Amino acid sequence: MGKDDKEDSGFGFKDRAKAEETLRLLEQHEPNYRRLTVRGLLGRAKRVLTMTKAEDKIKNIKEAMEVFENWLADLDKNKEKKPEKKEKERVQKSEDKESEKDKDDEGSDSSDVEMVEKPKEKKELPADTVTGLGFKDKDAADNTLKELEGRDPDYQKLAIKGLIGRAKRVLTCTRDETKLSNIKEAISIFDKFLDDFDTMHLSKQNNPYVSLPIVRTCVALASESVTDQQKAFIDAYTSVRGEYKRLRTVHETEGGKTWDIVRNAALKELKEKHEDAKLFNEKDEPTAEHLEMLLWAYSPEAARVKKVIPETEAAKDVNDRKRRSSGHDSDDTPSKKKKE
Repeated sequence: MGKDDKEDSGFGFKDRAKAEETLRLLEQHEPNYRRLTVRGLLGRAKRVLTMTKAEDKIKNIKEAMEVFENWLADLDKNKEKKPEKKEKERVQKSEDKESEKDKDDEGSDSSDVEMVEKPKEKKELPADTVTGLGFKDKDAADNTLKELEGRDPDYQKLAIKGLIGRAKRVLTCTRDETKLSNIKEAISIFDKFLDDFDTMHLSKQNNPYVSLPIVRTCVALASESVTDQQKAFIDAYTSVRGEYKRLRTVHETEGGKTWDIVRNAALKELKEKHEDAKLFNEKDEPTAEHLEMLLWAYSPEAARVKKVIPETEAAKDVNDRKRRSSGHDSDDTPSKKKKE
């Protein structure tokens, strides 16, 4: 099976058992990552099938694909059910409230006017996925790569793998020769992108995020040396409650670039500028050069930063509330940060 069935992560599709193990390993990751990874594995499995002659291997891979396809089908089915369930709960709650209101009215004067305070609406956070990505033809593929340009390298790779998987599924149920040709051309563009990505080791250029509570502490340490642009970035990071993936859809200015792109451009300059700079002083405090990067929520020594830089309490409270509200679907676990 060679390269296509080897993953440092332990994911694979050589047989049913490997597919089931892959799904178990993916349980620790956030939903969107799980879905894109499974789609990517399906796409790779289909490519391998076209190059494999051994009947037993073909049978095993098809069984693995069946496991993944069933998982995706269940995922889509659950998505359809959730809104229906939420609507039923909403209607039930409304009926319960009306029932309680009727009981209260029975023991009150009919001339009394009930003053009802409307509950505060919870502010909805921005989306965490980039829109406008597609694979219908060469132009769509080129526009996709342009839309992903400057974003986190690991996200670019993940998005392209997911698109390839989806495109190959569409190929299996399309008969129109023109559409088939256009989609295959888009896939070839994506394949070349992935080859170049690995050749140039672009994953090494990824800039993992330091948590919002630590960034808040660094603002206090930097004092007046925080630039206006850094302040604006931290405001944006705060507005998404430290969920860095959502910065992909938050713009620096109206019609301008999103903050993930702005951040990566700023860090590229700083990493080159401070390539040989000392990061900590004798007291284990971040140096001025290190603080410049930390104010962009990045550190070349993130693990050490977590140990020596305390979290600002106000920010920690925000983070705690976020963890409690999101429960099992938090994006801030260490394993997920590595993947992202």
